[in-house]
Amino acid sequence: MKTVVYQSYRTVNVPAWISRCMQTVKDWALVRGFDYHFIDDRFFEYAPAWYREKVNHDVLLVSDLCRLIAARELLSKGYQRTIWVDADVVVFDPENFRVDVSEGYAFCREVWIGLGQGGRFFYRHSVNNAVTVFVQGNSFLEFYIDACQSRIRHIPLIDRIDASTRFLTHLHELMHLNLMNHVGLLSPLVLADLVRGTETMLKAYMVCFGAPIFAANLCSSFGGQTYDGVMMHDGVYGAALEKLVQTKGSVINRFHGLKAESRA
Repeated sequence: MKTVVYQSYRTVNVPAWISRCMQTVKDWALVRGFDYHFIDDRFFEYAPAWYREKVNHDVLLVSDLCRLIAARELLSKGYQRTIWVDADVVVFDPENFRVDVSEGYAFCREVWIGLGQGGRFFYRHSVNNAVTVFVQGNSFLEFYIDACQSRIRHIPLIDRIDASTRFLTHLHELMHLNLMNHVGLLSPLVLADLVRGTETMLKAYMVCFGAPIFAANLCSSFGGQTYDGVMMHDGVYGAALEKLVQTKGSVINRFHGLKAESRA
């Protein structure tokens, strides 16, 4: 199946860890025999001007639509399958990371661990578009392009996940979307645990996720912020990425298979 993996990011002031993430994706694509296509800031021109203005040129919200329109263009150019990968996704176990989607589409299953009221941990199951697959002839892509624009056009107060995680999660509750099961999304609490060499959040995450992961979204949208008590700076991202790559994910996958009773 003729496949293209495509990504986008700015070309100036790129954090070293983001460059490293994208290189792991490019290397993985080449090993799999997929074409690789990088789009610079011209990527945002895929979104109509009214949409960009409505979301106040928010990078996440504009990207949510642009990746869809870019997929449509790539499919029209003869590719049978497109695979979008966020720039902050690291493929740390390329031998085992497979995208076995031969028809339709696929998004990512997400488990989020955060701090709730009273400082208690909570778990949330969602759907995200960090890795998104569309196969030639699918009917979902055009629907999503239209729904994405319609949703943004009619929402008075727009949240950064209204065209992605929130929308897809609600849709999944109604119609059961096709989801990939080996791409993790590591929240600040999990990343901090990984960097510190502690185990509480890593164990909790893997028990809740319930499957080994071979690639992970490192959540760059929290960069420069303190979230759940964790200061998310480039050093945290870089250290977490290094541990994942050096161990091919065993630093977190060693907790796969633990029973729920093992949660801290």
